[in-house]
Amino acid sequence: MKKVILGLFALMMTIGAFAQMPQFNAEDMAKMRADRIKETCKTSDDQYKKIYDYFLKESKAMMEQFQQGGGPGGFDMEAMQKRMQEQEKFLKGVLTEDQYKKYDEEMQRMRQGGPGGFGGGFGR
Repeated sequence: MKKVILGLFALMMTIGAFAQMPQFNAEDMAKMRADRIKETCKTSDDQYKKIYDYFLKESKAMMEQFQQGGGPGGFDMEAMQKRMQEQEKFLKGVLTEDQYKKYDEEMQRMRQGGPGGFGGGFGR
């Protein structure tokens, strides 16, 4: 449950990034998130493509919801929790155990207020 709640924080950071930077499109957001995981977890090209494609689909869905009036305050918490659980399951299936551990450590750092993170942090 703690991971779900903390994961929601990461999702909200991504949503905040959408609100603050309208010049970014779904492709930019997916690339930024996939690039961050590639850098941290040292993914293969095949893993990167799977992760990018997944985040592209998710970014498009979030942008569509945002544009239809479901802005940051309009998201259904249950749907967000489900989306985060699906993301965790997806990443566990794509990343190796060691890579996922690195991903999880980066998420922990972000949750504790550290620099960067996967949820929309832009720099270290």
